[in-house]
Amino acid sequence: MKYVKPEVASEQAGLRLALTAHMPAPYSMSARAVFDHHRVPYTAVEQVGAGENEALLSWTGHRNAPVAVYNSEVARVGWLEILNLAERLGSGASLVPDDIDLRMQMMGMTSELIGENGWVWNMRLLMLGGGGAERAEKEAARNPMYKDYGYSEDAKAIALDKACQVLDRFAIFAQASKGEYLCGDRLSAIDIYWVFFSNLLKTLSHEDCPMPAGLRKSYEMSGGLLGEIDPILIAQRDFIIKNHFTLPMVF
Repeated sequence: MKYVKPEVASEQAGLRLALTAHMPAPYSMSARAVFDHHRVPYTAVEQVGAGENEALLSWTGHRNAPVAVYNSEVARVGWLEILNLAERLGSGASLVPDDIDLRMQMMGMTSELIGENGWVWNMRLLMLGGGGAERAEKEAARNPMYKDYGYSEDAKAIALDKACQVLDRFAIFAQASKGEYLCGDRLSAIDIYWVFFSNLLKTLSHEDCPMPAGLRKSYEMSGGLLGEIDPILIAQRDFIIKNHFTLPMVF
């Protein structure tokens, strides 16, 4: 995929989408997939994972990704802001259910999956504490993620239960649809988010989703933190990929 530098993108018009470059970063990949689904053209802007990203920060006020900037409108960074922008600018079937109950279900599921204090948040707490309390104490002195996520041994202790609760509910929704769509009888945004974030649970093969060896090791380690999971969660993910995605993933 071709990326432009933030200082170049800032002078352009249209939709500019800052993405973590050259790796399957799930927040970036899912934002990109939402715009792709709606056939919204965009300029991909390079964001360097764990980098200073000073030019991006100067332009958008954010150093992380994804960041969506449309013309002179305010930069959008939250999943709901980005989804709403794609719905407004794009074409094709909506990724938001028409039915109010399904819509509220999808919004709640997405918040529980990728929002603050949601599944991904708690998975990161588990990963930060994966080497034990002594290692976490040493790492916290140099890694700002420990502070950003409010890491403590107490937070880690309850993160496992929180993460498993989310997966248990997702499994119930997947079972209700016989492993097809998580919310209703057609593709919605939660299905797209689950495709990318479930990589932390069971990583796609190198052939389907190539990634740096160190990142793959980290992903595979995270999948072992929760023990046995309901296989329907991965069957549902694979159904969505087969019917709505093209492999291998390119980033």
